Amino acid sequence: MGDAPAASAASAERSRLPPWNPPSREGKFVTGLHMSNSLTGQKTEFIPHSGRTVKWYGCGPTVYDAAHLGHARTYVGFDILRRIMGEYFGYDVKMVMNITDIDDKIIKRSQEGGGDFRELARHWEAEFWSDMAALNVMAPDVITRVSEYVDEVVGFIQKIIDNKYAYESSGSVYFDVAAFKSSGQHVYGRMEPWSINDQNRVLEGEGELGFVSHKRNPFDFALWKKAKPGEPSWPSPWGEGRPGWHIECSAMASEILGFPIDIHSGGIDLRFPHHDNELAQSEACFDKPQWVNYFLHTGHLNINHQKMSKSLKNFTTIKQALDDPLIRPRHIRILCLINSEMNFTPGVEGMRQAIDIDTKFMKFFGFVNNFMRKTSLKDEQKWRPQEQKLADAIDQRINDVHMALCDNFNTPQAMLALQSIMSEVNTYINETSEGHIRIPLVQKAATFAFKMMKVFGVVVGDVEELNYDGGEAADDQKAIEPIVDCLANFRRHTRLSAQKILKAASSAHNGVPPPAAAAAAGVSDTDGSVKDLAKGILCQCDSLRDEELPNLGIQLEDRPDGYIWNKVSKEQLLAERQRKQEEEDQKRKQKEEAARQLAQQRAKKEAEARVPTEQYYSTFKADEFSEFDGEGLPTLDAKGEPVSKSQRDKMRKFLVKHKKAHEEWLKSSGGGGGAASAAAAASANGNAPGPASSASAGS
Repeated sequence: MGDAPAASAASAERSRLPPWNPPSREGKFVTGLHMSNSLTGQKTEFIPHSGRTVKWYGCGPTVYDAAHLGHARTYVGFDILRRIMGEYFGYDVKMVMNITDIDDKIIKRSQEGGGDFRELARHWEAEFWSDMAALNVMAPDVITRVSEYVDEVVGFIQKIIDNKYAYESSGSVYFDVAAFKSSGQHVYGRMEPWSINDQNRVLEGEGELGFVSHKRNPFDFALWKKAKPGEPSWPSPWGEGRPGWHIECSAMASEILGFPIDIHSGGIDLRFPHHDNELAQSEACFDKPQWVNYFLHTGHLNINHQKMSKSLKNFTTIKQALDDPLIRPRHIRILCLINSEMNFTPGVEGMRQAIDIDTKFMKFFGFVNNFMRKTSLKDEQKWRPQEQKLADAIDQRINDVHMALCDNFNTPQAMLALQSIMSEVNTYINETSEGHIRIPLVQKAATFAFKMMKVFGVVVGDVEELNYDGGEAADDQKAIEPIVDCLANFRRHTRLSAQKILKAASSAHNGVPPPAAAAAAGVSDTDGSVKDLAKGILCQCDSLRDEELPNLGIQLEDRPDGYIWNKVSKEQLLAERQRKQEEEDQKRKQKEEAARQLAQQRAKKEAEARVPTEQYYSTFKADEFSEFDGEGLPTLDAKGEPVSKSQRDKMRKFLVKHKKAHEEWLKSSGGGGGAASAAAAASANGNAPGPASSASAGS
């Protein structure tokens, strides 16, 4: 019911969008993929313009500052989609991304710092690519910098002028919105027609610098901006100046990809005016509609339910996020995979779900690898009902993943299906004794899950090795496998022997004669210190698992039927150990605080129970009442007003309960009480007897 207003609003917006013509299906590579298309306001079937080739243009960053988590959300998100289209659906994706290195923000920042705008832009561009590499975002096939395409931009603008959709004014060139709208074959504001009369939003896209000369219409926007003295400029038929913001993408994308483009992508905040203006410019240049067939947008990144912005001081750079030793680049990617709408809490807590999912996958692949190392195909392979059940479940989950990805790249659902595969395989292994596990079936499930995590860009390791960390970690794991297995086996047998010794010692302590108990366990107790010896051995085994091996980047886990181990980042293991220690410390503090509060409550109850019934109210309520009767019940309140009968009845009922508590205390303490107890109780509760307390006993 709560989604009804949103659905109604979306439907109303769709009804205002102009017609969209789907590409022809004839001779095209069609996979059943549907994607949310901003040009239609709904999911539409994806049909490439030519065969299986996908021409994709993505809006890149304006490089004047550090890349932040909003950039991560956009570029990791589109990287996931690009990988799915290429590596899962089998399209040949040609990706072009621009770098805006000529822009008012860059010029203004360089002027403030007294440096060259080119050096500033190159510095932050290098930082951007470094961040993208850290996040495992694939580099585009083509990078287009505005500064390297100024001639092409000038030529593109000239074509628009020639087609009568732009005009020159005092050295600047403006797009003629009215002429474009009245052409009869073009529509302005294809994705946000309801925003085209919002002059504030139109002006936001114009920037702060450059001359704003006479425009025919306040909604016309700059294609070429005449430069002020001291600003960077390039020659053009209209004089020295620089490209407007919107024109660069149209010119560079068309230069590389031509007309039409299959996919254009960017952040939702760019939809209007930037992307709508791009569409208008390109249609004006080629003088035909639908320059882009599918327009994809990512949503905002919210920080604690607020849009991320510098003004709100909730701005987090990618490097700041990755500085935390517990946060790995793939955690950010997993967060994008499991959330269709991103609301992020900075720090480890905001990544907790992603970290937990990452740990589950890492343990799962290590788990399967261990069984593959220790299990032989010489064992019986005939399927039983449990294998058929697992096989059916795996096939269903594989289909679930496919259907989810066909449905607008629904990675949250796909990730749930992959986690179900892990859960079902773990259940099968745990319920099947070693030597009876059908490894080919388990391997099929694990291989599919690993392939999908590789498609999503989470892992870089080799599929055959199922090595989750990949790279050097995979080589390290192979090299140390015999050593760790030998050490783990030695520890396992030592641990089992110590447990037998401890069991024998405990049996002897519980009344079984030591020789009989020891004989039953296969050990002898000659010096009476067997129990301490066994505990010491077990402590050493735990120390090896919890302290020594993590320092070497080895994660060892005991299981009822043996052990499993993984080669993991040493830093990750140590950081995880620190986190667990902090959680244990927090739990210990909470437990101690709860015990302290419980002790306080008990002490308070005991202090109250000491007080004789007739002195209770005069001891604890002396500030509320001024006179008491022989039973100890208040007769007058603090202002001297009589206490009502109903109130006295309630207090009388309470005194009956208190009398029982007092009598129980007398029994447990062996007597005592009276005035001394009342004074002590009042002191313990922070009260002092009122002036009427002593007189009230005789009233």
